[in-house]
Amino acid sequence: MLASRDASLLWLIPALVAVHNLEEALTFRRALPAVRERAPAFARAIVERVTYPQLLAALALATLVPLAVVLWAQARPGSRAALWAALTLQAVMALNAVSHAAASLFVMRGYSPGVATALLLNLPFSIYLFRRAARERWLGRRALLATLPAALVVHGPGLAALILLAGSLAR
Repeated sequence: MLASRDASLLWLIPALVAVHNLEEALTFRRALPAVRERAPAFARAIVERVTYPQLLAALALATLVPLAVVLWAQARPGSRAALWAALTLQAVMALNAVSHAAASLFVMRGYSPGVATALLLNLPFSIYLFRRAARERWLGRRALLATLPAALVVHGPGLAALILLAGSLAR
């Protein structure tokens, strides 16, 4: 279980998500045409319809969700569900860092929006946080491992749903 003195570490989750999303917000407007042009076939149907205002709305929502989850974890310090949700969001950010690296190398063949903070901030923090969570047994091994498939769902279909929701809000 997470010690109360270590609970403040969870605040880095929404803080680093916010920094990452800010990088994307500042750089995506210019990169959006190239992203549309180079998107893999499986993602093209969604990517071609995404507008910059829609992307900004999705980034705003994606910034608020981790904040809400960490507020929940702070309000309920003994809640394993809240802690698991917070760690799952960090697993999403680790997966996001890997996807940014792949996009930069194989799709964009250079900088992709968000890659700098993904690789310099979110990936190292993810490694640190999960190593510490495992070492200090914040959750059981199975619960920690379960954050990985949950992250795949959140980063894949969940992200697509968030973008579609943002489209409704951006209109």
